[in-house]
Amino acid sequence: MKRAAAVMLAAVLFALWAAALLLPLPARAGEEETYLCLWEDGTTKESYAAAYAALAGVQPDGVVLERDGKRGVIRAGEAYRVLLAVLETGDLPALLSADGAGLTRIERAAVWRTYSARLWYADEWFSWTGDAIARTARSELVSAQTLTVFSGFPAARDLAALGVERLVLREAYPVSAADFIGTRIGALEIPAPYSVQDGAVLLATAGGVRIVCALPTVRTLALPDADYADEGALLACGGLEEVRVPFVGSALRAEGTAFTGRFSHLFSDGEDVYVPSSLRRVTIAGGTLAAFAFYGCPDVEYVDCCTVAAENISRTAFSGMAGLAELHCPRADLVLTGSFSRERLACGCTRYVRDA
Repeated sequence: MKRAAAVMLAAVLFALWAAALLLPLPARAGEEETYLCLWEDGTTKESYAAAYAALAGVQPDGVVLERDGKRGVIRAGEAYRVLLAVLETGDLPALLSADGAGLTRIERAAVWRTYSARLWYADEWFSWTGDAIARTARSELVSAQTLTVFSGFPAARDLAALGVERLVLREAYPVSAADFIGTRIGALEIPAPYSVQDGAVLLATAGGVRIVCALPTVRTLALPDADYADEGALLACGGLEEVRVPFVGSALRAEGTAFTGRFSHLFSDGEDVYVPSSLRRVTIAGGTLAAFAFYGCPDVEYVDCCTVAAENISRTAFSGMAGLAELHCPRADLVLTGSFSRERLACGCTRYVRDA
């Protein structure tokens, strides 16, 4: 009996050994995935370690590598392409149902590298965990270069604390300068009827285009042609050095009892005026310059209003500007604070230069 059992066991072991010869060898412990990377000058086979060392980001068709000044792409799988589309443009339900199943190891690393520095907001915070989008406690947040907002709007202090640089609004939230004061936002995406042009946020209304606010990181700002400007529209621009405005005050046309004709209207919170001391140069394209239009602007040194109609400029429009060093204006009879020499220019304007 024992002998029969021994023979049977030997037969089983022989069968298992024979079958093993026909099966592929198992992968060695710790063996890495490899990937084909398409470069400008050819194709390479990359280990995970080599690919990770050169990892530069994501794009819809694959994982981007950079090495020796050249860019290469590891072609994406279907799971990666679907996930990336949802993370970039998906609505909230799609975002919350997205996951990292099916990603290769390098795809997972690339997604983490890109989206760990992003947050989503829908009256509460969401972040990419590496496998899915999940709710995140405010106390756990450290930084978020990009924030996508579906509903509600975070406080400016939160945007500042997070270091948000790019803000994507999926709904036309009624933004104002107060939403950006103290933040480092340099890029904004917002649906119509809002638009962003060279750092200025505009709102298209039935009565015309309104200048709503401007992004806080701008140093040189050219406000586009518009019909109205909100009070305090430039309050968030604490480091502004030079600005071009389509008009001075609240509107292009000096009409109605609500019209305000002072430049400081753009820097007023309704009670006080906060024209930044860094602002030195102002160019005015049109509109009306009322008496003492630059009251409260002691640090502005240069003003150019060449294209404003002379009849729309008050003689005392620039009175009180203690820091004014040079003025280019179509009127030759202005009343200025201090002593200025005058020079007639080819354009018909007068150039005023403060005497030394």
